[in-house]
Amino acid sequence: MITVMGLIQTATDLSETTYVDNEDAMRRGVGDLSLGGVFNRVVDNSQKGITYARGGVELDAITQFFFNDISASMTAASMGSFNLTMGLAGPLVADMHSILCLQNTVVEPPAMGQGLKRMSILRKRPDVSSEDFQKQWFELHGLLVKRLPGLAGYRQNLVLDGPRDADGHMMVDGMVELWFPDGETIDSAFQSDIGNTTMMHAKEFIAEISTFLVEPHCVRGLS
Repeated sequence: MITVMGLIQTATDLSETTYVDNEDAMRRGVGDLSLGGVFNRVVDNSQKGITYARGGVELDAITQFFFNDISASMTAASMGSFNLTMGLAGPLVADMHSILCLQNTVVEPPAMGQGLKRMSILRKRPDVSSEDFQKQWFELHGLLVKRLPGLAGYRQNLVLDGPRDADGHMMVDGMVELWFPDGETIDSAFQSDIGNTTMMHAKEFIAEISTFLVEPHCVRGLS
């Protein structure tokens, strides 16, 4: 599965009515070639559950579009058949970057609206190659996260293309999606023995983790 995400900063506070009352525009933004879309409104940008170096990117929303493969996503992009802002009015969008990701579902997430969703931006250590980053993340780290107590869903999104810094390095190497029943369970999961082991392993290949609690709104199709 391929996901295309829009990382959005808005000019003003993004209220729930901004997008819920604009659902027709959101559906037009998703278009006909995508399998579906999710609008994730950021409600908390603290390091929920962890103490870790955080990057400088702050977000107000993260949009997601799902495709069967890269070819389908490129066709949709070339035809202009989906809108990364998913219906947000132009003046509301202060900044936006897009990332193209390979999605790996480790634990199937719960139905839309069940539990609490946390998304995290990962940046790899500069001394770790892209190949080693994927291997460490998809293999041992994925198994460790899967064992977190109370975990209800887990997806890894490996960034294949996205914005780069002045030195040509990727600004986002991975996007994590985690689901838990509630905030207390997130805290207790990462404070557990397996949580401590997981974060110790993260230091072997991840330089920065920036977390966001989000309220997802499914437009259609997959969630």
